[in-house]
Amino acid sequence: MSRIRIVPIFVTALLMLALLIGGWQAYQHYNLLNPLKQSLQSVAGVEKVDITTGSPDVVVIQLGPFQTLKDGDLQMTYDAISDEIEHKLGTNVSVRIGDAHEGPLTQLFEGAFELYIQQGIAKEDYTQMASDVARLAKSNHVAYRLTMDNSFIYLQLQKGPYYLYRVIPYASRAGGATA
Repeated sequence: MSRIRIVPIFVTALLMLALLIGGWQAYQHYNLLNPLKQSLQSVAGVEKVDITTGSPDVVVIQLGPFQTLKDGDLQMTYDAISDEIEHKLGTNVSVRIGDAHEGPLTQLFEGAFELYIQQGIAKEDYTQMASDVARLAKSNHVAYRLTMDNSFIYLQLQKGPYYLYRVIPYASRAGGATA
C-alpha cells in the first residue's frame, strides 16, 4: 500500500504558492508600476506619483503650479495622465489629483465655487456657471481657469503660492428615481 505523506505535499504547495505570489508582485512592480510611474513623471506638471494596487488601483498625482502644467491647462495635463494610466493599467483605476491648496482656497472652493459648479451641473446651465465662477474669482482676486469636456469639469484656482485643482465629473444623467 502506498501512503501519501500530507506534510511534504502541504509544504510543497505552500512554497509554490509563495513563489507564484512573489513572481506576480515582482512582475507588477518592475513591468507595470515602475514604468507607469516613470511615464507619468514625464508629463508636464507632475511632481510626484504614488500608486496603490487593489480593487480599484489608486493613482495619486501631485501637480505643481499652473505654469508647470501642460500649456498651463489642467484638462490637457489630466488627459495626458489618464491616457498613460489607461494604456498601462486599464480603466478600473481611481485617479486623485494633489495640489497645494492649504490656506484660503479650500474654504473658498467649498464655500462658493463648488456651489456654483454643482448648481450649473444640476440646471445644465454651464454658461451661467462659468460667469458665476469668473465673477467670484475676480471678486476674491483669484486666478482661475475653468474648462469642460464630455466627462469632467476642470477647475484651477491660484492665489499667491497656493493653487487648487478639481476634476469634477458631471452628475449621472440617467433617468429614474433615486433613494
